[in-house]
Amino acid sequence: MSHLADALLEAQLQFFMRDFASPTLRHHLECEAEAYCDLLETLSARELLNEAQVIAWIERNILNYSPTDTMREQAVMLVELGLNNPSHQQQPMRQLINKQIYDLMVQRLVERPALRQELIHSALSSPLYTRVLSDVVYHSIVDYLTTDNVIARRVPGFSALVKAGKGMLGRMGRLDETLEQAIKAYLGRNIAATAAFSESLVDKALNNNAIVQFAELVWPRLEAYQLGQATRHLEIQGLSYLAVLYWNQIRQTDYMNQQIELLVQAWFAHAGDMPTMHLLRLLGIEREHIVREVVEIGEPLVNAWRDSGYIERRLEEHLARFFDDPATQRLLNTQETLPT
Repeated sequence: MSHLADALLEAQLQFFMRDFASPTLRHHLECEAEAYCDLLETLSARELLNEAQVIAWIERNILNYSPTDTMREQAVMLVELGLNNPSHQQQPMRQLINKQIYDLMVQRLVERPALRQELIHSALSSPLYTRVLSDVVYHSIVDYLTTDNVIARRVPGFSALVKAGKGMLGRMGRLDETLEQAIKAYLGRNIAATAAFSESLVDKALNNNAIVQFAELVWPRLEAYQLGQATRHLEIQGLSYLAVLYWNQIRQTDYMNQQIELLVQAWFAHAGDMPTMHLLRLLGIEREHIVREVVEIGEPLVNAWRDSGYIERRLEEHLARFFDDPATQRLLNTQETLPT
């Protein structure tokens, strides 16, 4: 490299390093952020990145990512630290949900009777519920028929009738077996109607007024309920392991790929042609927010790069390549041969 090239390289290097010095760094970052925002005023989101590029990025960096054991352990450690924090243990629930939000949640539930009825029907028409209901009704009937209960004692002759019935059933065979066969046969014919009846009872009980009144009764206890009580049964290790298993399964499905493609294309159809800065404003991100964050994050980062010598080394390497380039050398040689 010629003497002139060395001098120019050093001059440019010092020029850029002055830009990265503390007195001027903030101004430099502000100017660059403002200039980039000016660019975003003219470029649409689609001109920056199109649908295919976004979909490909999601596939490479999200769908193709398999969480490592170390990543999972780090997440578990942080969550457990948060849950075991004494401040968390004693924090009342009202710190997370205030009365206004709680009332809105209740109101949303009240405004959706069709959803409420669907949930009740799904729960009470399930085979699990009908089995439980059948067992409850069966044991109630058996208990009533074979126990000298209060009603039996109050009705004249009823107790004797029950005893006579027991004796007759006993002569027919084992009492429990005979009762079980008769009662279960009856329940098998009628349990669907019984379940439907219980569904109508629950639906009537959970009317709008009842829900609001119940919610008002629950709130005083809920707002004082400590977060430590609400999370004491969480087993983070097991939950994290299941979450990773589930993610590794679903991320490889055609369904997930189709959903990503559909959502990205729908978003671009809606907002892709808007100027990027206008779109950011609609999302609540103003120009001053971008400039502020570039300065707040960029200043300590660049200072660390400068103090470590990283920026100077990188600049020197790129400038050296420029001055060593044959085209640059020809220009410098021409300059040196010009008459003074």
